[in-house]
Amino acid sequence: MERESRTLDRRRFSIAGAAALAAGLAPTPARIVLAHDQATPAATPEPGSAIGFDDLGLPRIDITITVDGFEGVPADIEAGRYLVTATGSADVEEATAAFIRPPAGLSADELIGALGIGNPPPADSAAASPVAGGPPPEAGPLPTFVYQMTFAGGAVLYPGSTGQAILDLEPGEWIVWSDDPASARPPVIFNVTGELSPDLTEPPSDINVRFIDFAIEINGALTAGDHIMRIDNQGAQPHFVDVLKGPETMTNEQIGMLFGSDMGGATPMPLPFNPDTDLRPVLSTATQSIGTLTWVHAHLDAGTYAALCFFPTAGTGAPHTMMGMHTVFTVS
Repeated sequence: MERESRTLDRRRFSIAGAAALAAGLAPTPARIVLAHDQATPAATPEPGSAIGFDDLGLPRIDITITVDGFEGVPADIEAGRYLVTATGSADVEEATAAFIRPPAGLSADELIGALGIGNPPPADSAAASPVAGGPPPEAGPLPTFVYQMTFAGGAVLYPGSTGQAILDLEPGEWIVWSDDPASARPPVIFNVTGELSPDLTEPPSDINVRFIDFAIEINGALTAGDHIMRIDNQGAQPHFVDVLKGPETMTNEQIGMLFGSDMGGATPMPLPFNPDTDLRPVLSTATQSIGTLTWVHAHLDAGTYAALCFFPTAGTGAPHTMMGMHTVFTVS
């Protein structure tokens, strides 16, 4: 049975807001990643289902996401491949528990300060600085250190469900955060010790998603039903994927007109569908760096889908969709 789904809010697919993108303006660095609170899946596979993760025997990290923070994050943990399960407190329906590691030369505390995590900009200032207390920045690219961080993925919590993901944690200082610098939810620092085994067991999967700069490749069992999706970032920049279900006649060219390099033109062509009502968010993943793998649940009904990445491009700050990082695929 399908859950009630909200219509597409284009603000959730921008770096600085729908107005800036619609006007063809360069995004500001206030939003480093998509706020992953937008996707209400039609039917999220529950943990423990026929293709669930719970029977794989992986070590676990069980996190409860509350309005005030993340509970259950261990202070110290061994390096390894983990099943991350995120549940929400009674007052939290949608959230993300994402994992990041600081680049060389920055501590976790310094990275939190640089990003302004847990110190969101004022509600009346869409372009406030990501650094707490700083002035509004000019539009432009993100700091270089953002692209030197390790984004390991994370668990996305949807309304009425439990979020799960399988990801790898290498040794070092790590941070659990909301995958969104504008979130007021305080991050949690923890330490990963030991060494990551080169012989990790590969979880089963039947859909493969591969990121390159700048494209999304999707193949596998593109049939209606529940799936495990393997997500592999082979691009040099961080990426994530948002999946939208659209009309059956939707094309990649049309998605490019809406979100890509063709948007904001002087004489845009009219779309044959209404993006506010005809595009339904289905799946959203947490940000991943080059060389990282994650596995997530996916439920897909028959139909036509668009997959997109909106992470800001190094050097310009333009969302990756404007570099052509979007694709349309069909589920039978």
